Amino acid sequence: MGWMHQDDDGSHEAWVVAVLPDGSDGTRDGTPDTTTDVALPENLEWAWSLKYDGAHGHPRAMGVRVVCACGWKGGRKRPTWNAPAQVDDQLRAQWRHHAEVALADTLPEDVQRLVVALHDAVGALVGPAQYEGDEVRPLAVVHAATLLKSMADTWQAEAVQAARGDYSWEEIAGALGTSKQSAHERFSR
Repeated sequence: MGWMHQDDDGSHEAWVVAVLPDGSDGTRDGTPDTTTDVALPENLEWAWSLKYDGAHGHPRAMGVRVVCACGWKGGRKRPTWNAPAQVDDQLRAQWRHHAEVALADTLPEDVQRLVVALHDAVGALVGPAQYEGDEVRPLAVVHAATLLKSMADTWQAEAVQAARGDYSWEEIAGALGTSKQSAHERFSR
């Protein structure tokens, strides 16, 4: 099993693979090596550093990269044979960036439940009343919507500022559902 994003259905599971001398990708970490008779434990951290180190008849990796189940491939990194964890950390950071951009419109489960509950509760106040005793309070909904809009504007501005260090204006614009130019004009100050 590779790396999984907590809010994903599995379409963005990621693995580290070795880039072989012919440019192809080796088997993903945690899968049995069929290139040699040397047995390696399954689900071994940094399996690429053992499976593709050039020893015991293994091919020597020219690089390593992270690949995602969606088809995305990260950039090739030089293998560091004496510090594979460091390389894996860099690759995981690349993949986290990819997954965050790809899943920008996917809310965590608990937030999704709260949004649905809020939608239902506030929507019920607009009316019309379906059952005896239902409260129809359109002015309360106007007030709630005003409060929520103010909070949403604050959250959005804070989130854009937090994203500016790690994400491009194009990626931020995608999450905003607007153009890169519009996002830059609105939030670059």
